[in-house]
Amino acid sequence: MNDVNQMQRMPEIWDERKFWTSVKEIKGMLAYWGIQQSPYGMPENLDVACREISECFETKADAIGFFETNCRELRDMIRTSIDRCPTILSWNIPKKGDHHIAFSSRYFRPHPDYDFIDLDALARNMSHSITVAKKYNQAQDDQAQNDSLG
Repeated sequence: MNDVNQMQRMPEIWDERKFWTSVKEIKGMLAYWGIQQSPYGMPENLDVACREISECFETKADAIGFFETNCRELRDMIRTSIDRCPTILSWNIPKKGDHHIAFSSRYFRPHPDYDFIDLDALARNMSHSITVAKKYNQAQDDQAQNDSLG
């Protein structure tokens, strides 16, 4: 089976199959997606945010920083942890102005001081990236094992 077919089948097993991830992967995805979604070069106090989210996940992880989860659990854990991190919560507040509806498109973006990071999208992107990588790696491992058996 090629990788494209495996990726198309993923939604069937998306929320059920468990995989192992680490606190470092959570921090890495926070940094990656925080930078991707930030209206600036990077969100303020990214290092503090990484420490805060690490502390949220340390109780879930084993002695070397790993824990077992699935896509839905991971997304929920990340979203709950974000709500406990004041630094990350501050990314959702524009630096200037009040919270109002603004127009945005690929041709027009608001001034960065009036923009913010969508925390629901941040949690979804973080969990999705980790899950896709884990599922893809598992599919490759399964294929290699099948190839070695026959």
